Amino acid sequence: MPLFFQLFKPEKNGFQLVAVALVLGFSSLQMEAQEMMSRGKRHKVELEGESLRPARAFQITHSVCPIAGEHFAKARKMRRWNAVLLNVGIVEVAVSILAIERDQLAFGIATGLAGGVMEATISGRMNRIEQELDQGVRAYNQCMLWR
Repeated sequence: MPLFFQLFKPEKNGFQLVAVALVLGFSSLQMEAQEMMSRGKRHKVELEGESLRPARAFQITHSVCPIAGEHFAKARKMRRWNAVLLNVGIVEVAVSILAIERDQLAFGIATGLAGGVMEATISGRMNRIEQELDQGVRAYNQCMLWR
């Protein structure tokens, strides 16, 4: 309390202001020296200027920060399954187009609907991947901050 009162008294001397500025300056330099991770474009994260996919981010972070590693592992798994679901959705739409051209209207509409459901599912999973990456980046930065 007395130190706090000394800093905010009406007549400040220059030494106190310089001391406070040095303390704040050194603490901010320490924060900048930490390995901070940030979000990149298209389901990627950036660490020290390098752009990483979730699989590579998992390899780097799971030993240092297991909590962040779990998020990156989940994002990696979802991305891999998205590739499979995307191919299934494209095949369903292509089959529906061919069926409609061959006058198999009921089958074509049903497979087109299935392809549309697959595409909608993938869209929702893309948002979930973004959330997992955000949580992983946040967890990694907290681990590095309190390390």
